[in-house]
Amino acid sequence: MLARVCRSESSSANAAAGLISTRLIHRRVAQKGTIRKRLPSLPVHCSGRKGTFEGESLKLRSGFHYIKSLDDAIDLFDDMVRSRPLYSAIDFNKLIGVFVKMDRPDVAISLYQKMEMRQIPLNIYSFSILIKCFCDCHKLSFALSTFGKITKLGFQPNVVTFNTLLHGLCLEDRISEAVALFDHMVETGCQPNVVTFNTLMNGVCREGRVLEAVALVDRMVENGHQPDVVTYGTIVNGMCKMGDTYSALNLLRKMEERHIKANVVIYNAIIDRLCKDGHHIDARNLFTEMHDKGIFPNVHTYNCMIDSFCSSGRWIDAKQLLGDMIERKINPNVVTFNALINAFFKDGKLFGAQELYEEMLRRGIFPDTITYNSMIEGFCKQDRLDDANRMFDSMASKGCSPNVVTFNTLINGYCKAKRVDDGMEIFCEMHRRGIVATTVTYNTLIHGFCQMGDLNAAQDLLNEMISSGVAPDYITFRSMLAGLCRKKELRKAVAMLVDLQQSVVCPRHIFVQFVYFPSGFWRRMCAYISSFGYRATKCTSQI
Repeated sequence: MLARVCRSESSSANAAAGLISTRLIHRRVAQKGTIRKRLPSLPVHCSGRKGTFEGESLKLRSGFHYIKSLDDAIDLFDDMVRSRPLYSAIDFNKLIGVFVKMDRPDVAISLYQKMEMRQIPLNIYSFSILIKCFCDCHKLSFALSTFGKITKLGFQPNVVTFNTLLHGLCLEDRISEAVALFDHMVETGCQPNVVTFNTLMNGVCREGRVLEAVALVDRMVENGHQPDVVTYGTIVNGMCKMGDTYSALNLLRKMEERHIKANVVIYNAIIDRLCKDGHHIDARNLFTEMHDKGIFPNVHTYNCMIDSFCSSGRWIDAKQLLGDMIERKINPNVVTFNALINAFFKDGKLFGAQELYEEMLRRGIFPDTITYNSMIEGFCKQDRLDDANRMFDSMASKGCSPNVVTFNTLINGYCKAKRVDDGMEIFCEMHRRGIVATTVTYNTLIHGFCQMGDLNAAQDLLNEMISSGVAPDYITFRSMLAGLCRKKELRKAVAMLVDLQQSVVCPRHIFVQFVYFPSGFWRRMCAYISSFGYRATKCTSQI
């Protein structure tokens, strides 16, 4: 069974005979001298997490040692490897565990390499820590090779070893292999614990396999383990991601029946899903229930509710919630302000949105791309293009990079104001910054040029669009056809249809603005279009 887990790593087993690949660890660390001198050549910080190490007190054979920094830990390690008699594997594990807490798994791996070269004995917990470090560095193949080496050295993996590797597999979304490892664990007689079940449940839920997670809960109970709040939280989160809030709410009630108190994370998952599905009243009721049960909402809870109120146009309620969270000393973040700013702009409350933006800055909250996109769109809708452009220019000074939505929004603002040439300048700026234009970008400019009667520029953009590999859609063709109809270019319009008739996005039903054609011309045009298998309908609405 284990072979299924390790099959892709079997070829690396021999390469891992020295425990750790030299591609990751520098052998110079075994030479005479301290580790510190070799640190610059170590792999970079590789776990991807950020944390603050506040010191650690260790009780070793030689007494208590207080470690304040990386240098302190390395100094202690150097003393330990030179000491005679040698320190035990337990003492070394305690120290190397400190490097893990410092979020330096790369250093921990190097130290185990040095221990192996000096033939300092390791135990099963040493290997478990090593497996965790490889997983943190996203070197899962080395973690699996280390796991395979354990039995060859006469050690029996314990529940911590299995849980560590299981977690690593799930983090890399290798869920099927995690399930196989779980089965192997049971086959070898190692009994899974609550952590094992919770880890695997989280993995299968991430793949949307919620029914399998529920079945694991039953198996967990059969093994004599009671589901805890983490278990229920994992299942509830999985159900909510699948959009099944009905089952999630039922599970919440079952928790109450079993006297397991739900936490804010569980409530947040359900409230967030209810809000996204438009069930604003149900979300509000659940929010009130949290208060009644003494479960205090956090910034994520408030963000969900504020966004819900904003989406349903209840911006006054949203602003009241903002005041409530500040009164409760829950600091709003950029997500909070983004929801409110966007809502105020949509409601036409430009002054209120600007006030919120200024409040963000006063609180030391840095606007992100979403903030700027909302501000730029709001200014564009109010035809305040100079303000929108100034906001666009200020992004760089705030360390924020515009994305394709930012450019599309500004281009759309210029085109609607019939300043298509300015829109083209923004389009060129996109290219200079390496941002790839989308169908929306081209459609906006093509429509703008057609509205201005510059069909040649529109045609050039359409040609560039196709040559750039950006697929035109119905809106592209509608804009071009409308422009040709305004110019009474019937033959060119039909020629375009003939060229595009193989396209899946080309409309079979053509709306033509008959207002542009003189009497008698309409009948000839309909007959001409119908001869190519298209159906024409008079339409007086502006395209």
